[in-house]
Amino acid sequence: MFRFPIGSIGFALFFLSVFPALEAQETRTLRFLAVGEPPPFRQEVRDGVRYELSAPEGSAPPSRIEVQALNEEGEEEEQEYEVQELEKPGILLQLNRFSRRVKVSTAELEVRIRDEGKAWHSCKLPEGGEDYLLVLWRDPQEKKWTKAKSILLPDGPTAFKEGGARFINVASRNLGVSMGETSFRMRPGGSVTKNLGISKGLQTRVFYEDERGRAKRVWSSALVQNKRERTTVVVFFADGRKPRKPLKLISLREKVF
Repeated sequence: MFRFPIGSIGFALFFLSVFPALEAQETRTLRFLAVGEPPPFRQEVRDGVRYELSAPEGSAPPSRIEVQALNEEGEEEEQEYEVQELEKPGILLQLNRFSRRVKVSTAELEVRIRDEGKAWHSCKLPEGGEDYLLVLWRDPQEKKWTKAKSILLPDGPTAFKEGGARFINVASRNLGVSMGETSFRMRPGGSVTKNLGISKGLQTRVFYEDERGRAKRVWSSALVQNKRERTTVVVFFADGRKPRKPLKLISLREKVF
């Protein structure tokens, strides 16, 4: 199972005590990744002083979400958050960063995500012991985070091993990827995992097809990866104002323990 680095014995004891109610039964974890461009920075001047304005409604995902897991009978299953702040229920959801994990049972579940107690999004978790990642992005039609789309991907160390490089396409374009001497294509909503291993800088390029079928570059960089790491690359549509390119990309490295 993937675990975050633990810097002290005290923190380790806290971490192990987070899930007492679920220790007796088989469980798995679910975490979240919201991808997109940050809301525009806005400010105004009042009496000669500049003040930052709040982001427009729907320009960012909920900052904190709560998870409700229902079994086939519609009964709520127990779940526990990896790190729980008693005064603030739920877990943080930050753009382009993995969330903490929520621990749920291995039964088939309907997962409902709430924003300040209100229904926001939902997904289905199949029966089994596999950990999952739910990738979320702003609905390209609504262009607001009040409505999101998602894709559910296996996220455990068996399906996504250390040394792996996982490419996820949540844009509405076909993609071409060249990774060293390896190349492959990706359709919208697809994901491909390749073995990157330990890399000091493997040249990698991502292209999309424009309306005329021409290849246009999205990203070109060298993928670096150390021992016990894995990398997730997500391509999503540019949802900012007047973007220069229609697609954006993030690359996230993480440790596997």
